[in-house]
Amino acid sequence: MKEFIDTRHWPLVSLHMPHRVADEQANEMIEQFESLYARAQPFVLLMDGVEFPRQSGRFMATCAQWSRDRFTEQQRYCLGAIRIKADETLRRAFTRRAQGWNASARAPYPYRVVATRWEAETQARDWLAGRSPAAV
Repeated sequence: MKEFIDTRHWPLVSLHMPHRVADEQANEMIEQFESLYARAQPFVLLMDGVEFPRQSGRFMATCAQWSRDRFTEQQRYCLGAIRIKADETLRRAFTRRAQGWNASARAPYPYRVVATRWEAETQARDWLAGRSPAAV
Protein backbone atom coordinates (compact mmCIF):
# COMPACT_ATOMS: atom_id res chain seq x y z
CA MET A 1 0.00 0.00 0.00
CA LYS A 2 1.29 3.46 -0.94
CA GLU A 3 1.75 6.12 1.69
CA PHE A 4 -0.93 8.81 1.79
CA ILE A 5 1.61 11.64 1.88
CA ASP A 6 5.23 11.01 0.97
CA THR A 7 7.74 13.82 1.59
CA ARG A 8 10.92 11.87 0.75
CA HIS A 9 11.49 14.05 -2.34
CA TRP A 10 10.73 17.36 -0.62
CA PRO A 11 9.65 19.89 -1.85
CA LEU A 12 7.94 17.53 -4.30
CA VAL A 13 5.26 15.90 -2.17
CA SER A 14 3.45 12.82 -3.41
CA LEU A 15 -0.17 12.44 -2.33
CA HIS A 16 -1.80 9.11 -3.05
CA MET A 17 -5.54 9.13 -2.41
CA PRO A 18 -6.75 5.62 -1.53
CA HIS A 19 -10.06 4.20 -2.76
CA ARG A 20 -11.44 4.20 0.78
CA VAL A 21 -10.52 5.77 4.11
CA ALA A 22 -11.84 3.95 7.14
CA ASP A 23 -13.31 6.19 9.84
CA GLU A 24 -10.56 5.21 12.28
CA GLN A 25 -7.91 6.40 9.78
CA ALA A 26 -9.43 9.83 9.09
CA ASN A 27 -7.73 11.73 11.91
CA GLU A 28 -4.35 10.15 11.18
CA MET A 29 -4.56 11.25 7.56
CA ILE A 30 -5.54 14.80 8.52
CA GLU A 31 -2.55 14.82 10.89
CA GLN A 32 -0.37 14.10 7.87
CA PHE A 33 -1.74 17.27 6.24
CA GLU A 34 -1.03 19.15 9.48
CA SER A 35 2.58 17.89 9.49
CA LEU A 36 3.03 18.87 5.88
CA TYR A 37 1.90 22.45 6.45
CA ALA A 38 3.68 22.70 9.81
CA ARG A 39 6.96 22.72 7.88
CA ALA A 40 6.01 26.26 6.82
CA GLN A 41 7.93 25.87 3.55
CA PRO A 42 6.81 25.98 -0.09
CA PHE A 43 6.06 22.66 -1.79
CA VAL A 44 4.16 21.17 -4.73
CA LEU A 45 1.71 18.27 -4.53
CA LEU A 46 2.05 15.46 -7.08
CA MET A 47 -1.21 13.51 -6.85
CA ASP A 48 -2.33 10.08 -7.95
CA GLY A 49 -5.01 7.65 -6.91
CA VAL A 50 -8.70 8.45 -6.85
CA GLU A 51 -10.08 11.97 -6.69
CA PHE A 52 -12.36 11.27 -3.74
CA PRO A 53 -12.37 8.07 -1.69
CA ARG A 54 -15.68 6.20 -1.62
CA GLN A 55 -17.48 5.27 1.58
CA SER A 56 -15.24 7.71 3.45
CA GLY A 57 -17.74 10.21 4.83
CA ARG A 58 -15.85 11.01 8.01
CA PHE A 59 -12.60 11.61 6.15
CA MET A 60 -14.25 13.75 3.49
CA ALA A 61 -16.11 15.88 6.06
CA THR A 62 -13.00 16.29 8.21
CA CYS A 63 -10.85 17.07 5.19
CA ALA A 64 -13.31 19.66 3.87
CA GLN A 65 -13.42 21.41 7.25
CA TRP A 66 -9.63 21.28 7.56
CA SER A 67 -9.30 22.76 4.07
CA ARG A 68 -11.66 25.64 4.91
CA ASP A 69 -9.84 26.28 8.20
CA ARG A 70 -6.38 26.20 6.57
CA PHE A 71 -7.11 28.13 3.37
CA THR A 72 -4.47 30.79 4.13
CA GLU A 73 -1.77 28.22 4.89
CA GLN A 74 -2.59 26.40 1.66
CA GLN A 75 -2.25 29.65 -0.30
CA ARG A 76 1.05 30.43 1.40
CA TYR A 77 2.85 27.07 1.18
CA CYS A 78 1.31 24.92 -1.56
CA LEU A 79 2.53 26.34 -4.85
CA GLY A 80 0.27 24.02 -6.80
CA ALA A 81 -1.14 20.53 -7.21
CA ILE A 82 -0.55 18.32 -10.22
CA ARG A 83 -2.63 15.21 -10.87
CA ILE A 84 -0.94 12.49 -12.91
CA LYS A 85 -3.35 10.60 -15.18
CA ALA A 86 -1.93 8.50 -18.02
CA ASP A 87 -5.35 7.61 -19.45
CA GLU A 88 -6.29 10.34 -21.95
CA THR A 89 -10.05 10.11 -21.36
CA LEU A 90 -9.64 10.40 -17.58
CA ARG A 91 -7.07 13.16 -18.02
CA ARG A 92 -9.53 15.21 -20.10
CA ALA A 93 -12.23 14.78 -17.43
CA PHE A 94 -9.83 15.80 -14.67
CA THR A 95 -8.63 18.75 -16.76
CA ARG A 96 -12.19 20.08 -17.06
CA ARG A 97 -12.56 19.90 -13.27
CA ALA A 98 -9.15 21.54 -12.83
CA GLN A 99 -10.21 24.43 -15.05
CA GLY A 100 -13.29 24.96 -12.88
CA TRP A 101 -11.19 24.77 -9.71
CA ASN A 102 -8.65 27.28 -11.06
CA ALA A 103 -11.41 29.72 -12.04
CA SER A 104 -13.12 29.54 -8.64
CA ALA A 105 -12.59 31.61 -5.52
CA ARG A 106 -12.22 28.39 -3.51
CA ALA A 107 -8.87 27.47 -5.09
CA PRO A 108 -6.01 28.24 -2.72
CA TYR A 109 -3.43 27.06 -5.29
CA PRO A 110 -3.31 26.20 -9.01
CA TYR A 111 -4.21 22.72 -10.16
CA ARG A 112 -2.94 21.00 -13.33
CA VAL A 113 -3.40 17.58 -14.87
CA VAL A 114 -0.62 15.87 -16.81
CA ALA A 115 0.03 12.44 -18.31
CA THR A 116 3.41 11.56 -16.78
CA ARG A 117 5.45 11.92 -13.63
CA TRP A 118 8.12 13.67 -15.72
CA GLU A 119 5.61 16.35 -16.81
CA ALA A 120 4.48 16.76 -13.20
CA GLU A 121 8.03 17.18 -11.92
CA THR A 122 8.83 19.67 -14.69
CA GLN A 123 5.79 21.80 -13.79
CA ALA A 124 6.58 21.49 -10.08
CA ARG A 125 10.14 22.72 -10.60
CA ASP A 126 8.82 25.69 -12.61
CA TRP A 127 6.51 26.63 -9.74
CA LEU A 128 9.30 26.19 -7.21
CA ALA A 129 11.53 28.44 -9.33
CA GLY A 130 8.82 31.13 -9.25
CA ARG A 131 7.62 30.71 -12.80
CA SER A 132 3.90 31.15 -13.41
CA PRO A 133 1.77 28.07 -13.95
CA ALA A 134 1.15 27.11 -17.55
CA ALA A 135 -2.41 27.06 -18.76
CA VAL A 136 -4.36 23.95 -17.83
